[in-house]
Amino acid sequence: MLSARDAFFNQIFQQVTQGENIIVITSDLGAPSLDDFRKYYPERYISVGIAEQSLISVAAGLSLTGVRVVAYGLNPFPITRAFDQIRSLLAELKIPVTLCGLNAGLCSAVAGYTHMPIEDMGMVRTLSNIRLFNPSDVCMAEKLAKEVSVCAYPRYIRFDKAVKERFYAERDLDFDRGFTTYGEPGNLCIVTFGGFVSTIRRRIDKFTQEEGKIQLIDLFSLPAETAQLVTHLQAAKKIITIEENVLAGGMGSYILELLSDNQMVKPVKRLGLQFKNGYYDKFISREYVREEQGLSEASIEKAIREMVG
Repeated sequence: MLSARDAFFNQIFQQVTQGENIIVITSDLGAPSLDDFRKYYPERYISVGIAEQSLISVAAGLSLTGVRVVAYGLNPFPITRAFDQIRSLLAELKIPVTLCGLNAGLCSAVAGYTHMPIEDMGMVRTLSNIRLFNPSDVCMAEKLAKEVSVCAYPRYIRFDKAVKERFYAERDLDFDRGFTTYGEPGNLCIVTFGGFVSTIRRRIDKFTQEEGKIQLIDLFSLPAETAQLVTHLQAAKKIITIEENVLAGGMGSYILELLSDNQMVKPVKRLGLQFKNGYYDKFISREYVREEQGLSEASIEKAIREMVG
């Protein structure tokens, strides 16, 4: 099955073939879906080497000439190493570069904490004028690619290697809104994104039959359209957030901030990563860390049942 990352770059290839003025810049990172792009459009493919700060600076400069730029690197380094460039160039000057990071959360847990983008969402959330996207299916990735030529603001897209399903149609996706819903509001609202969306979608009907009305919110963009999101949060008796990131500053924090800003008080449980005594000495696999951190499918199901019980 095609990954969200490869669906995105396949669509970029099609966009350029149709005449769109797009350049791809990488920090020494390839992809199967970029092979044809490099072959047929070598003048539109630039590798700056393992130099993430240069990745952002070159992307910003080229964008100012009128070309649309996709900057692509291995997470977390395009964010953690180049945060100053993202802050001072892309965000502050509102330069419409599309920054793509391969790996989200625990994708590369086997390589250790140095290769885990688990704080990047909190970092990017502190910046004005930039939006963060977590594609949860390949259709969303394709639509993000189609908007490279028309998007008026900088974007940061996190590609989870495990996201390979297609369950959305383009008409379902409103990037200005920033989220989709599945199920009816009632006893519980589950807020998540990325690969967790397909996991919850497969089980939500069963949960609803057994536990009462449960609604899933795929919060694929931060920030989202506040008024509409708040309406859905108000309709739920309880809320649970699920993310493969450190809890501080992440998506769960975003939900708590919305509740506080809108004077809503209700039970909220946040599932995510907490390394209270520092990172583990070694990481076995994504599944291992999820099990340890309460993010396995069994742990999530248990947390949901406890919330509505």
